[in-house]
Amino acid sequence: MTLDPGSKPAAVSAGPTPYDALPYISGARAATSIDRLATIGKLLGMNVAPPGRSRVLELGCGDGGNLIPMAVSFPQAEFTGLDLAPTAIQRGERALAETGIGNVRLVEGTFTAADAGWGEFDYIIVHGIYSWVPEATRDELMGVIRDRLAPHGVAFVSYNALPGSHIRGVLRDMMRLHTREISEPAQKVAQARALLSMLMRAPAEAGDIYRPLLQSDIGKALQSSDFLLYHDDLADISQPFFFSDFVAASNRHALQFAAEANFYQMSLDSLPPELAGPLAELGQRDLIAKEQYLDFLTCRSFRQTLLCHADVVLDRAIDVERVRLFRFASDAKRVEGDGEEGLVEFRCPNSSMLRTDNLSAIAALDELSRLYPRSLAFDELASLSGAQDVAAAESLAEILFRAFSAGVVEFRVSEPSAAFELSERPVASPWARFRAGTGHVVNLYHQTVAIDDAGSAVIALLDGGHTVTDVARELGLDEAAAKSEAEGLAARALLVG
Repeated sequence: MTLDPGSKPAAVSAGPTPYDALPYISGARAATSIDRLATIGKLLGMNVAPPGRSRVLELGCGDGGNLIPMAVSFPQAEFTGLDLAPTAIQRGERALAETGIGNVRLVEGTFTAADAGWGEFDYIIVHGIYSWVPEATRDELMGVIRDRLAPHGVAFVSYNALPGSHIRGVLRDMMRLHTREISEPAQKVAQARALLSMLMRAPAEAGDIYRPLLQSDIGKALQSSDFLLYHDDLADISQPFFFSDFVAASNRHALQFAAEANFYQMSLDSLPPELAGPLAELGQRDLIAKEQYLDFLTCRSFRQTLLCHADVVLDRAIDVERVRLFRFASDAKRVEGDGEEGLVEFRCPNSSMLRTDNLSAIAALDELSRLYPRSLAFDELASLSGAQDVAAAESLAEILFRAFSAGVVEFRVSEPSAAFELSERPVASPWARFRAGTGHVVNLYHQTVAIDDAGSAVIALLDGGHTVTDVARELGLDEAAAKSEAEGLAARALLVG
């Protein structure tokens, strides 16, 4: 799909912003994938739009680093981004022109630009905005979500959460005090880093809880890019929220809490029974209270919350038949070692884990691990794992839902047109080719993957006009080496079908 430039919504410019002084280079965030949003909506019984035929709006899109690669994965969907920073929109438009990606339009303007003339959107994404704008703007933002969200649409909103953000707030206050007389962005960031380095070297005395408490967040801050440190920690506004207060703010705009984008973060499985039991009972009566107390127990500092209209009836009683509607993927690997008799443990890179003695589930997880990042439909997975009678299929579905709730298995509603085998003239994602020199690219599942210099050189030539032999010749590589690099790119879902 190619959008008509003539139909581009009018901009409402506010002039230069801090994001023009020090550009914020946006990137893909897997939790915002419209397949993820559709999956959770469907899991809760919503009549969500198919991602491949949907309309998507990102408020605060920056230079399109999150929106544009999604548009590559869903070429028949329509994507619109809105941002206040003129230079960010200009960078994004140059990238669109260079890559030829035609189903995205980027608009410079305030949130009020998204008026009734823009129509309704099936999915709305607001990442990294809510905690960093004034109260009046937050209220305006919620109003735009309410007005522009389709009746069964899903909105993603991220924000700093309490109580965990209290700790980072201590560092923020110190950095802002230390740099309060500095206006130049680069110098401000340099001085903030100098203060963090000093704090990191401070010795802790026996029984001292202050320094160990701060050091984890100091380390994270030191590893942040300059633009993240400047716009997140040194910003004039960086307001964290209790979850219950955020939900109350959304309720005032006739929006309701659906789930967290990372569904497993709502699970109680990691808690001891004496805590999980009472919280589960509380959740049956008051889901919002259960989530708030879970934040207290885990010291949560950041949330990625999904909202929908208040009049949508959500069905949280998820049964086996609904689970069978999805596709499944998992990067969990078997953990070798002395486990309990008959139990096999699977663990993901994010440390999520599941133990099971169900032979079909073990075979299914082994198969998903082998195929990752590809997904399989339930019937195909059941057949491959030997769960072909009714009872076995039901058990497999129950275990898959338990694995999903634990963060071990992904549910999906769609599969991008990725090429996992090399064609005669392979074609890499145009966005991956465009960003190859950065060392990190986005695959067709909206996952960010690292890529080395050799991979960067190869992917840049996979434009549909070169054979692997051509690539080897141009780069001075052995043909087998060039083929191996190209196959590695295909395995990570960086080639389009």
